[in-house]
Amino acid sequence: MSDFVIGRRELYILPTRIGWYYALILIALLAIAVKFDNQPAFMMLFVLASIGMVAMLYTHNNVIGLNLNSKPSRSVFVGENAIFPINVENKSRSQRRAVWLVCDGYHQLINLRAQEQQEASLKLPTIKRGYLNCASVIITSRFPIGIFFCWTKRFNPEHRCLVYPQPLKLHPFPEQGEASSAKSLSHRSISNAEDYSGMKPYQPGDRLRDVHWPSLAKTQKLVTIEHQDRTGDSVSLSWFSLPPNMGVEDKLSQLCQWVIEADAADLRYQLELPNHTEQFASGDAHYHKCLSTLALWESHEAA
Repeated sequence: MSDFVIGRRELYILPTRIGWYYALILIALLAIAVKFDNQPAFMMLFVLASIGMVAMLYTHNNVIGLNLNSKPSRSVFVGENAIFPINVENKSRSQRRAVWLVCDGYHQLINLRAQEQQEASLKLPTIKRGYLNCASVIITSRFPIGIFFCWTKRFNPEHRCLVYPQPLKLHPFPEQGEASSAKSLSHRSISNAEDYSGMKPYQPGDRLRDVHWPSLAKTQKLVTIEHQDRTGDSVSLSWFSLPPNMGVEDKLSQLCQWVIEADAADLRYQLELPNHTEQFASGDAHYHKCLSTLALWESHEAA
């Protein structure tokens, strides 16, 4: 379900608790006015009843006609909040005030001017890796005076969030050759300039830190800096190098930490899992591919 337009059939309205008290006051005024033929009581009754009718109309019109649609959510690690962007559009010529988006206990208040759209970010906690679906979203409002409460049918966003394992540093980074790649992190950062080998046209997956921004200003074309590939800059991140008695989720968390460290150190690395291997590569595309593999890996495949 991509778009959700709030029509009359998608909207419900009832009095709030204060609204029921308001109705009791009207009934009491009616009884007094009829029993004692009290003209001021009749006048007060008609004024309060008119205010109630106008309030109900305003509460109803404050929500009807709004358009909701969801946007893709960026991936996060376990323990971080998954953020689901929801676009709310007001196509009418009237303002919409004090409109609440409610999703699984999370509330966000928005105010929309005429012909305006806003992006609301719904935050949900993450407790396990894999895909996380956004809970159903409803819109509510008690505007203008709180005696009526309106709410909509449930809107189910179509996009979901990919949750990576929680990075845990339980074991040192794998050694490559005679020295640990983790220990040579600072050396690699310094020697990057010495490994310069030329320029190449930008390709999807190239790291943004390798983009040569001055060339973009001069030629209006994206180019990236190439570095010489050294055999010492390759490392294998293997499931089988971890202790056999280590839990499955702990192994995935450790491999996740190693992927983060290898990417930060500008290494070419492969990720080796039971029955699956991501071959040697580097860059943002490889980084997210490895993390996605860890996030979606099924534990029953473990040997």
